[in-house]
Amino acid sequence: MEFPEPWHSRHPDQWPRLAKAISRLNRMRLRRGLGIKYNAAPPVLAYRLEGHAAQRIEKILDQLPMRWGIMPMHPHPASTIDLAIARLPKFTTAPTHQFAGFAGNEHRVFVLTDTAEKTPVAMVSKTYQLVQHAEILASAKDFLRSLKCPLDSRVRIQLSTHGERMVAQIELGEKFTINPDGHPVRLHLLVTNTVDGGGSMQASLHWFRLICMNSLKTSSWHRSQLRHSSSTIPGQLFKPLLELIEDTKKERDYFERWQKKRIDLESVRSWADGIVASTWGKLSAARVWSIATTGQDAAFAPPHERVAPSYRTVVPTRPVPGAPLESRTLYDVVQVLSWIASHRPDFDQGQVMQNQIEALIQRLN
Repeated sequence: MEFPEPWHSRHPDQWPRLAKAISRLNRMRLRRGLGIKYNAAPPVLAYRLEGHAAQRIEKILDQLPMRWGIMPMHPHPASTIDLAIARLPKFTTAPTHQFAGFAGNEHRVFVLTDTAEKTPVAMVSKTYQLVQHAEILASAKDFLRSLKCPLDSRVRIQLSTHGERMVAQIELGEKFTINPDGHPVRLHLLVTNTVDGGGSMQASLHWFRLICMNSLKTSSWHRSQLRHSSSTIPGQLFKPLLELIEDTKKERDYFERWQKKRIDLESVRSWADGIVASTWGKLSAARVWSIATTGQDAAFAPPHERVAPSYRTVVPTRPVPGAPLESRTLYDVVQVLSWIASHRPDFDQGQVMQNQIEALIQRLN
């Protein structure tokens, strides 16, 4: 068995630095190829378009796959839990001395794809517990059974190139569905797992608006996580959620109050130009104003204008599913923020933005 990158034997501790270097290189190539300059406005980068039609830029960015860190994520064809358990990739471990170019490290092992190729995907500690994606989903199925949810519920799965990272989104069925504005919102179980040491096992409950798949979180949002340690039992991941499922009733009350609360567009303008621009960047603020007043997402149109985001010249890119032509309630504005946060290409960044939505809304409320 031969390892395709023998130089790692000399610098096994350099992998994180290498990943960051590759990430910087890819961003530089993207900027050079698309004519985009990034303005430093953490935690979200604001785009300034130069020499390209805004529609073309938006189309190109839409075609980029979702990322988890530097890893592109790809849809998996499985549509139910049982299909996913049967078809998800599996992994195994092997000592480092089995590979050409390695002297061997008694404290580390390789994680390999459980295929004929035995492709290495990571080097992890010997104490790291390898938990297969299928094991997590089997425990998720038990969680659904405890809630008396249909076991053939729809599943959406994203995997990294070799399958080492997984994001699974599972519907909980009609029992956990509300309808604040004529468009159903359904509770989903979001499960993430890695086999490369890149993160813990996590499970959380999210409300998704079915027409546009906007994700909503409130202050009562629930998440559970477990480290990949030798004492970890995958089934324990869902016990905290099972105990707190009744708290989702509070979130239904949030949505009803937001739907009843009327808003003034001028207050939305000043709010978008202020707190939204400072938190999410000027492009996101301009998009908030465009969707709130036209129902259409937008991108900046060159040339660069030194005005507030709501006064910037923008080019409509696409209608937002379920968005009214003019936002009239607080719930409408919440959905605008959720659209922008839920459709970020970077998974981690999208999660951060979703966590900020309720605090942003409180500044408008």
